[in-house]
Amino acid sequence: MKNVVISSIFMVFVASCASNGNVSQWQGESLGSLIEQYGTPDSFLKLEDGNRIIEYDHSNSMHVAGNFCSLTFMVDSSNRISGAKAFGNGNNCSGQ
Repeated sequence: MKNVVISSIFMVFVASCASNGNVSQWQGESLGSLIEQYGTPDSFLKLEDGNRIIEYDHSNSMHVAGNFCSLTFMVDSSNRISGAKAFGNGNNCSGQ
């Protein structure tokens, strides 16, 4: 039961952040299309309810500012993106 509650809270959080950056355009798209665009995810978590959390982490430590970007996608059991979030401090989050 605890995992269901945590999963539900995370889904609400991710869905509420779907308008961040340019990743909101992915809502409703297929997981296959996402992987075609961004490649293999850096991390993947399968939840008990069949949903998955996919994350892409991009950073560039060569820059003085240390640009970074994290793109997180919630994928439902039918392989459709149900939420998206972009977090970063530079141009790395604008649709790589």
